[in-house]
Amino acid sequence: MAPGRGVRESGVVTEWIAAREAAQRLGVKRTTLYTYVSRNLLSRRREGSESLFDRAEIDALVSTRHHPGSPLGVLRMRSVRSSVSEVREGELFLRGVPLADLADEPFEEVVDLVLGPVAEVAVDVPAHLAPLPLARRLPALAQWAGSGGDRVDAAGTAGVAKGLLDAAPVALGGPAGPVGPVGPVGSVAEATFVAIAGRQGSPEEVAAVSTALVSLVDHGMAASVVAARVAASARASAYDCLVAGYAALSGQLHGGIGGSALTVLRDGPPSDPSRRVPGFGHWRHPGGDPRADAILARLALVDGSTPTVARLEEIAARTGHRPNIDGALAALVTVCGLPDDAAEVLFQIGRTVGLAAHVVEESGEDPLRWRAIDPSA
Repeated sequence: MAPGRGVRESGVVTEWIAAREAAQRLGVKRTTLYTYVSRNLLSRRREGSESLFDRAEIDALVSTRHHPGSPLGVLRMRSVRSSVSEVREGELFLRGVPLADLADEPFEEVVDLVLGPVAEVAVDVPAHLAPLPLARRLPALAQWAGSGGDRVDAAGTAGVAKGLLDAAPVALGGPAGPVGPVGPVGSVAEATFVAIAGRQGSPEEVAAVSTALVSLVDHGMAASVVAARVAASARASAYDCLVAGYAALSGQLHGGIGGSALTVLRDGPPSDPSRRVPGFGHWRHPGGDPRADAILARLALVDGSTPTVARLEEIAARTGHRPNIDGALAALVTVCGLPDDAAEVLFQIGRTVGLAAHVVEESGEDPLRWRAIDPSA
């Protein structure tokens, strides 16, 4: 019997799934699955050397339990099948390709891998964005572009995203068109660096920004992805779906955590050991965040990075937690002398790709329908 196929047992169709998928749905290691079996929380059957688990039991456990390592209880909602990214045994894959194999590739090539070779929808940048804080400009640009009357359905979000990526550096204050001889002329990473730093970046600095953008493309069902997919399920326009994602991304527990991670890097972790340390540790990557590893490997090649990287390692040793993506971005901002809100800006640009891919997927699904449950029942 192949994993994932239904088998009728005692009049009930049971769908058995492989251990890898079961662990992913729960957000735990495979060994934890067997702990749940020993506690009679899950059923297991053997097919040759493969352990299979009842999908209904897994989904029920996801819905009702605050499983170890998860920051919050998991809310009930429809299970989402997605091929955009996958976290497998602590490693991140984009469209099935390990991040480790993509981290040094040009951001534009990873965009095409995730979104496909679709044509971009051109976006003009209005002058009234200039007074806005940097972290507010890309969301405002998406909202402005979608207010012109020409609706683009959610299925066309990939082209919209590519247009926004092309226009983002200009919206951030950079010049239009190619920006110089560093790296691929006119690359998003190079143009973004010029826009937010106000100067030309060295090849190593631009490469570190490019790796950061690739690392930020997608990370599963994060809050911003859920928000964007809910908007797509309601059949909102492509621009509105992205705006919904950006709104969730701005949260202090998501893309907006950059300021807190910077404070930890500069001032040290909180004295209370029970408090979460922004920029360090990740429940899905107990062995270390592969996105942070990729960025820090690139950042180590930038002149003058040694003290900041050493400071990050010192805090990691004190807290017992490895740097996560937010800690790595804080180090990148510090080493390159970028504005404090640059981490959120980079998060927005990189995650635009993943948001768009999820919106396109969701546009082909049945609409979501939320149902309230009486907490006293």
